[in-house]
Amino acid sequence: MGLRTSVENARPLGEALVRLAAAGAPSQIVMVDGALVMPGSTAPARWADVRLKTPAGTLALKQEGHAVAVVVFGNADAALLAMQQKILDALAP
Repeated sequence: MGLRTSVENARPLGEALVRLAAAGAPSQIVMVDGALVMPGSTAPARWADVRLKTPAGTLALKQEGHAVAVVVFGNADAALLAMQQKILDALAP
């Protein structure tokens, strides 16, 4: 089970990742729609499920219409929950 929080009318993923890095939280896409990607891969224009590796751990981003859900495991520690919020803030319009 995961802890899922969503952002309506989310920014494009590439733009959100730039904002996240500018906020001091670098991240790396490691999987897109079930397929592993090469290190340093850029955000795809179309995606349904992205796994994002951060210094606090890996999170799942899932598109849900005009919203993006950011999901962490139910046993996430404080650092990962804080990262979840930073990602939500970066995605916010």
